[in-house]
Amino acid sequence: MRCVRVSLLLLIIMLLAGCTTYTPLPLPVRPDLASNAAALSVPVTAFDTPGIHVTRINLAQPLDASAVAALAVLNNPALIATRAQHGVVAAQSYAAGLLPWPQIMLGASRPSPASVGLHNGWSLALGEDFAALLQHADAEAAAHADETRVRLDMVWDEWQVAQQARLLYAAIEDDAAQLKALHPLLDLYAERARSGRTAAIAGTLPRAAVTAAEAAYSVLLAHADSLQTQREKNLAALTGLLGLAPHTTLRLALNDHPNAVDTAALRVALAALPNRRPDLMAFAAGYRSADARLRQAVLAQFPLIGVSLNRKRDTEGVMSNGLSLTLNLPFLNGTRGQIAVARATRRALHAAYQARLDSAVIEVSALGDEVQRLSASLARVQRAAQVLSSFNNAVPGTVPFDALEAYATQRMQMADAIAKLRHALDETSIALETLLGMPIGSGHNLQATST
Repeated sequence: MRCVRVSLLLLIIMLLAGCTTYTPLPLPVRPDLASNAAALSVPVTAFDTPGIHVTRINLAQPLDASAVAALAVLNNPALIATRAQHGVVAAQSYAAGLLPWPQIMLGASRPSPASVGLHNGWSLALGEDFAALLQHADAEAAAHADETRVRLDMVWDEWQVAQQARLLYAAIEDDAAQLKALHPLLDLYAERARSGRTAAIAGTLPRAAVTAAEAAYSVLLAHADSLQTQREKNLAALTGLLGLAPHTTLRLALNDHPNAVDTAALRVALAALPNRRPDLMAFAAGYRSADARLRQAVLAQFPLIGVSLNRKRDTEGVMSNGLSLTLNLPFLNGTRGQIAVARATRRALHAAYQARLDSAVIEVSALGDEVQRLSASLARVQRAAQVLSSFNNAVPGTVPFDALEAYATQRMQMADAIAKLRHALDETSIALETLLGMPIGSGHNLQATST
């Protein structure tokens, strides 16, 4: 019995040494939104997110598109939750890497009723599941591939949020450009209505002309209000994306546009698409996991062996040592069902990967052509706008109002067309970069095999 007591003591010590303690984590009772832009987290380490580089961000200065994208990746509430979910998969990968514990089996017996010459019996056995050891390498490989897949999916989500921030930035920039184009004409009609009312009172201008000027001013003012409302809506969406509380002031530089598309760089990016787009790399990691699980299922169809060593003393005091083998013979079922499921899963992932790759190539090619068309249209309108000279220095009264109105309207239409074309070009370029997985010409690359 002394051997049994010592064994029990050692077992308890081993179990306590490997235990962890419980710490409660209450759910939050209030929002965790920053009350001002100065409270946002700024980048201090390298990003896995493609196209997001570590730069010094001064939150006291107006933010450009790159800074907004970096801040969105760090502070977006949904991404913070996604990163916490990645911690779960990392823990599962860690658990899969642990070797199976050996089993210790203890037993004791007592003669009943007590008889002279009989002793209390005991038994001690140490067993190991060799089947689990045989499958351990593939199970660990599958878990590591799953962790890589989730990490790359997280990078893809971060990239989507960064690009969404850039799209909102471009929309706000377009709203500001259209408002800027509208203001000269708005000021002209405001001055015309003011001076017209004075002239009508003096009897030098018909009242109908004043009414027409006031009506035109009201229409322009309603358009300006609509643009301002849209701008506020986009700003609210951007502050929410950054994890800021509603109505938080956000200062933007509004002077940032995506780089022009280089056709040669586009072809290179398309050729390297499987190694640069995080979601495709995540698919590849998922495929490796499915392949490892298929190998694991194939190995599991062979006879599974459990081995245990035992030592015991019976009630007559006889000591004995023994060896036990446990065989699981898969003659009736085995793992044929698991193999069929694993093989079908791998085939489905293979087809899904091919479909996503084909779709990406088609969409990228179409967007590349659209960028070229929009760039050409923008260049034509900009050349036409250069022909017009500024009328800002014209003194009201020295130039007929009809001439000023026609000139201002034409300039407003030109500026408005340029703003809309640039916005469409920005949106298409950002969509193209999104499909490519990073900005064109970027040397950033992700390692799909990293963990």
